[in-house]
Amino acid sequence: MSAQLDVAARGTRSTSRVPLRARLRSAAVWIVAAFVILVTVIVLVLLTGDEESAEPLHYDSTERTGTKALVETLRDHDVDVTTTEDQEQARSAAARPDTTLLIPANTAALSPGDIAGLEYALRTHGNRLVLVDPGPTVSEFTDRITVNDSLSALADPEATSAPACDSPIARSAGAVSTGEVEYAGTKKGTEGITACYPFTGPGVAEIDGTEVAPGSARGQFVTDSGGSVPLTVLGNPDWVTNENIDEEGNASLVLSQLSQTQNLVVYYPTVDDSGQEQSPPSTIDYVPGWFLAGVLWLVPCLLVLLLVIGRRFGPLALERLPVIVPAVETVHGRAALSSRSHDRDGALHTLRAGALLRIAKRLGLSPDARTPDIIARIAAVTGTDPGRLHHVFVSAPARTDAELTELVHQLTQIESEIP
Repeated sequence: MSAQLDVAARGTRSTSRVPLRARLRSAAVWIVAAFVILVTVIVLVLLTGDEESAEPLHYDSTERTGTKALVETLRDHDVDVTTTEDQEQARSAAARPDTTLLIPANTAALSPGDIAGLEYALRTHGNRLVLVDPGPTVSEFTDRITVNDSLSALADPEATSAPACDSPIARSAGAVSTGEVEYAGTKKGTEGITACYPFTGPGVAEIDGTEVAPGSARGQFVTDSGGSVPLTVLGNPDWVTNENIDEEGNASLVLSQLSQTQNLVVYYPTVDDSGQEQSPPSTIDYVPGWFLAGVLWLVPCLLVLLLVIGRRFGPLALERLPVIVPAVETVHGRAALSSRSHDRDGALHTLRAGALLRIAKRLGLSPDARTPDIIARIAAVTGTDPGRLHHVFVSAPARTDAELTELVHQLTQIESEIP
């Protein structure tokens, strides 16, 4: 078989190389797509992650006024800390043995019934209650401690306060930051009340020219073990904030006080607990979070899809039209397509048709001559068996490349015998 027929039968592999510029353009599309997807994932993670509260003294807040540092430090010291904004959960957790309930803020949001329910849960196992600067609302929890309003208004205290009491925790902590409010017992000499860190400085020792009685219990750190529930008042909120907990003896005082029990419940009351009427929910409140995340995900995906569909890497043809393509390139191209698609029957049909047309022209037959007529004329001229000619030109299949090669060889041999 000739080299031309072998190329036509088997096809050729293209040796053309993709230009570097086209490769870079193609790679740039996928690089941009990957960057967009990465940014989308980061945004979704940030949007769907746990929302951090910015409320003052909130247990999840990492702001300067938050208390997350306090909560995490206690957890690192093997204290089982439960944080919640739900009153039912706080009441249930406070009823466990060996538990302290800490209310860092918003005590005004609790009704007398709410306070009674929390104290009842604490009394179940003799648990303790700690309030952070409750202000005048301290009277809702006990009638044994009150705010020393007159003294607080007249005082010009020092920046730090010394313990000035017999409390082991206060003496171990030493001096702490001075706050703005001082608390005192409602009666002088009340049993069970210990007050530490009283205001000191000019104008503190006297009120309206009268010296404060030596037996009065006053200070910023007050503990009361004689009430219905053991109560501790931390009069300075700076002692527990992320910004100031590491100053002076603040951390030692607070951590020692809150780690006396194995369990700590940090309950942050919200405005909902006060029973105020809430605004009706909007339409967006009924939309599931996963739906909004899906919409945000579809936006960059749609942009990437439009970019991929609409991209162009230059003109489709660099040559001026009309483009002249040599016939041999067409033959080689069709042969290559047939080879890649394993279309042996199609290639064989094309070769048979070409051979019959050339033979008919040599024998002087018209281009409209039918295949049986051409085969009969070939048999008459060459003396070949018509059945063999029909097998070669019509009926023989090409199941493998070897069979195709053999049939092409026979076609070439029969064509060469035609004068």
